[in-house]
Amino acid sequence: MLKKLLNSYAVKISLSAFIIFILLFSPACKYSQSGSKSVHLKSSNIDSSAVNTADSNINSHPDWPHENSDLLPDPALLFGKLPNGFRYVLMKNANPKDRVSLHLNVQVGSIYETDKQLGISHFLEHMLFCGSKHFKPGELVKYFQSIGMQFGHDANAHTGFYETVYDMLLPEGNKKSLKNGLTVMKDFAESALLLQSEIDRERKVILAEKRTRDSASYRTFVSVMKFLLPETRISKRFPIGEEEVIKNADHNLLKDYYDTWYRPGNMILIMAGDFDQKQATKLIEENFSSLYAKASIQPRPDIGHIKHKGIKTFYHFEKETGKTTVTIEVINKKTIQPDSVAFQKKQLVKNIANQIVQNRLDEIVSKTTSPFTSASVSSGTSFYQVEFSEISAETSPENWEKSLSLLEKTLRKTLKYGFVKSELEIVKKDFLSMLDNAVKKMPTRNSKMLARIVIKDLNNERVTMSPEQKKNLLVPVINSITLKNVHDAFKNAWSSDHRLIMVTGNAEITAKNNAPEDMIYEVFDSSSKVKVSRPSEIKPAVFPYLAEPEKKGKIINRTEIPDLGIVQIDFDNGVRLNLKQTDFEADEVLVNLSFGFGRSAEPANMAGLAALGKKVINESGLGSLKKDELKRAMAGKNTKVSFGFDEDCFFFRGTTVSEEVPLLFQLIYAHLVDPAYRQEAYSLSMERFKQQYHKLSSSIDGAMVLSGKRFLAGGDSRFGLPSYGLFKNLTLEQVGSWIHTPLKQDKLEVSVVGDFDMDSLIEIAVRYLGALPSRSGLQKNKISSSPEFPAAQLFEIIVPTKIQKGLVIVAYPTEDIWDISRTRRLSVLADIFSNRLYETIREKLGAAYSSTAYNQPGRAYPGYGVFQAFVHVDPDDSDLVIKEIKQIASDLVEKEIPEDEFRRALDPTITSIKDLLRKNRYWLNTVLSGSLKHPQKLEWSRTIMKDYSSITADDMSAIAKKYLNNKKAATIIIKPEKNIKNQKG
Repeated sequence: MLKKLLNSYAVKISLSAFIIFILLFSPACKYSQSGSKSVHLKSSNIDSSAVNTADSNINSHPDWPHENSDLLPDPALLFGKLPNGFRYVLMKNANPKDRVSLHLNVQVGSIYETDKQLGISHFLEHMLFCGSKHFKPGELVKYFQSIGMQFGHDANAHTGFYETVYDMLLPEGNKKSLKNGLTVMKDFAESALLLQSEIDRERKVILAEKRTRDSASYRTFVSVMKFLLPETRISKRFPIGEEEVIKNADHNLLKDYYDTWYRPGNMILIMAGDFDQKQATKLIEENFSSLYAKASIQPRPDIGHIKHKGIKTFYHFEKETGKTTVTIEVINKKTIQPDSVAFQKKQLVKNIANQIVQNRLDEIVSKTTSPFTSASVSSGTSFYQVEFSEISAETSPENWEKSLSLLEKTLRKTLKYGFVKSELEIVKKDFLSMLDNAVKKMPTRNSKMLARIVIKDLNNERVTMSPEQKKNLLVPVINSITLKNVHDAFKNAWSSDHRLIMVTGNAEITAKNNAPEDMIYEVFDSSSKVKVSRPSEIKPAVFPYLAEPEKKGKIINRTEIPDLGIVQIDFDNGVRLNLKQTDFEADEVLVNLSFGFGRSAEPANMAGLAALGKKVINESGLGSLKKDELKRAMAGKNTKVSFGFDEDCFFFRGTTVSEEVPLLFQLIYAHLVDPAYRQEAYSLSMERFKQQYHKLSSSIDGAMVLSGKRFLAGGDSRFGLPSYGLFKNLTLEQVGSWIHTPLKQDKLEVSVVGDFDMDSLIEIAVRYLGALPSRSGLQKNKISSSPEFPAAQLFEIIVPTKIQKGLVIVAYPTEDIWDISRTRRLSVLADIFSNRLYETIREKLGAAYSSTAYNQPGRAYPGYGVFQAFVHVDPDDSDLVIKEIKQIASDLVEKEIPEDEFRRALDPTITSIKDLLRKNRYWLNTVLSGSLKHPQKLEWSRTIMKDYSSITADDMSAIAKKYLNNKKAATIIIKPEKNIKNQKG
């Protein structure tokens, strides 16, 4: 439950100050890091007479995790420390080209707050963007944009329990760019102005953020944390803080926290990217050597006590979650220990044991008799000192008892009997493959992800190793692991003398004489008395199982496009093959096979069929192998294929590594020749959709999915989801008959991008694609009409929720995607609109935390597109925000757009295009896929940079005048039902 809630919580707040909170505090499980000899840079020519150097002993442990470990760090990492205690880690890396991922990792968070400061660590994070030595209030975000950075994507921050991290993705790695970035980071470190006027303004934004983050899942998170960790600071210091503190925070309160904790010894600068390390080192010394501690040293607070014994049960009701979660857990306080070879080996064996149990759970889920729709098992460390093991499942409320009982038996069966050889061998293959694949991908690792790994490891006192070091350390361990090893590891993880049994979500547990907690105990106790049997060996599964086609296909046309590096091949059976060989991502090969018309051809009387079909096909496996059998057959492989749809086509998308390209085509061939539509997959999918509908129907954002999207399409059934009453009547036969015909008859377009050998791939495609039966061509799209935009209409949606937040959307009709010059200009206009939403509704009024504008042009529907402004609000502010949105539109139409504002929208886009052109997914999804029907997509890649660079402020004014017509605007207001009865919990 702990890990599940953290992951769920992180998703909910992915754009907030907690954006990678779970990344930093997820269990230290999967192959923790270590590395080689470090380089300690000492600065001998710095005048430190005014510097408080006592910070070097702030936490009374070595400066770096590897200094107290028998593990060596990644040799690519350069470690340094200044005399004042400020530390830095540098790593040269060329992906993305010319860019640098820069982070100031302040190793303090909400755990460090006093009772009077609850929420101040997060409040302070906001305030560092609101005025500092070099940037007056309101200037910093504009500055980021002026140098080609997107605020939010390239510049952001987050606050967790133990850390506050400031992130920048610099547009270039030259000296000027590094100096600019380090100037900002230095201001964050020591020069926040903390003006009272800005504090008063920003508190509205933080309260809006707190309202936006409020949800059934967050309330569940808080409640569960108070049960699991009642005597710890963790359950009393959530990063978002307390409303009373936020409302009354002033300069002195923020300054006290800032001076106490933002000190050199608590800070580490992490820089990964395409830059000169010597130059960076000198700049860091110049900028940060003058930092000094402004208050006396304080020790890291102890988290408190964790004392559980026996069986404890917990119940929390939240109707709006849409599903019920049942969990069995053990949790203890962990003594902080250095990273080591022994620890890594121990954790690896535990992970392998968990993965075997996870495979068992996945197999249970796939059966029609399963009471739950998903399940997971995990163990590790969270919140720095909290060690846990848990097994958890999600279910419909009526099945909570069966689910809890089955989880208990699964856990007890594993603890008593352990594992069988076939299970262990499957998982060992997967782990060996992952380690090997990571080494092959080393040359093109992403700088931002590398920096985040370093931050995570530093904040958990783990050693950051290279993939090669991990492989060398762990492969011998994996090869030598025995059944006894994994059984002992699993038993050790669950050896505590307590069990915490939790049921949360929408199960309404009631009885005349029993409390819900007593009923939960009775179910668990009754289950524990039922005998469990030994696990049996798993029947082996083999793939590929189809014979290789006897006849090879015939190529009737080959076209090479040298300037784009694209090869197009047509087979005599109607199959088109598009190829682009790249070195963007080492050992990565992506494929997209598209056919048919996708959701645009969905029958009006079968709304939701595409969404259901996607789930059913992905859960069905293949005709001769169920999903779990296919998973076993593919053990140790890195090839996957999944089914999906766009509005204008169906597709199978696949990923693989270079040496498994033949396997990728064999898997695609099997999906085409031997597809499956299984009853158990249909049953599971329908149960999951039932849970989804329950959640959507009581959610502000869910109302947009259920009703808002369809409203903006004039009621067209191909948008959003139908009512559950209609959806539940869809059948498995309808799924199969609708998708099977285009799958077997329509022309196929197969696009492949990545690190592959051109000649050998073509030969494989000739064998598996060219040998397919001839395709008669695209079937006629029976529904060719386009949606109608609801011009000048108002749609108010009342949601039965106790969460007091709302959503407003103001939308304008635009057009389809195929005039790409128009589409690009509408995209830039949306960025300008988004910036004005930020400046007006968030910064000026404090009426919302999150807002955005975007244009969504149709692909399948001629002439249809929607430009939307989207703002989460206090329900009482809906009319005010709508007025402001329309005023922004009116101003863009009636007034000139200042050149500075225009550049701040366009320049970050141009920066991002440079990255985009070196991404496999751009070439696959935007350029190659669909180019058979729309060959102009190839030209788009040639013109993208030149066309965007040619856009002017006058173009923006012209496009605004054409499309931002308030008389045609459609408005959606989504708000909670007033005076709704307070639900239990």
